[in-house]
Amino acid sequence: MNCPNCGRELYEGEVCTCTANTENVANAVPEQEPVQQPETTPLQEPVYQPTYQENPAYTQPVYEAQQNYYNPNQPPYFDPALINPAPSTDYPNGYKPKKKYVAVLLAVTFGFLGLHNFYLGNSSKGVAQLLIALIGSLALGLGFVVAYVWAFVDAYNIITDKAEADANGFKIMTFAEELAKAQQKD
Repeated sequence: MNCPNCGRELYEGEVCTCTANTENVANAVPEQEPVQQPETTPLQEPVYQPTYQENPAYTQPVYEAQQNYYNPNQPPYFDPALINPAPSTDYPNGYKPKKKYVAVLLAVTFGFLGLHNFYLGNSSKGVAQLLIALIGSLALGLGFVVAYVWAFVDAYNIITDKAEADANGFKIMTFAEELAKAQQKD
């Protein structure tokens, strides 16, 4: 579409601001005045004023709430099985599996000395229990009591399968598993 007065090409809905079209001049959008730059002297260089615009690469995305955002087919962020793997029952040749009833008997009878921990291969726990029993008894007189409480907690953990592996990561064999293994050999 062209202006009927000046012949300038107009976009749809645009009003021409030519002098011959005075009735449309009142409806016209005024032009913005140019920004005046400060005058500089030859000795003074213009000061650079940076304009800070947001870089779209560094802005955080705006997330809109979605309905049913949980996807059951999506794999979990972590795999709990990798954190605590199940103890292995593939005993290598020559390995004597530890027996649960032996560990419990050692914990109940000589638990204050940490013998059950030495039996299961947890030598650092056994040494700590032995030192608490001996040094604690000399200093405070309560070392044997503390070591026995610790031993009964260990015995409870062994019985309830909370401590189901020895120090090498192999399963502590129960009496029923030992009987089943003996029957298979016969």
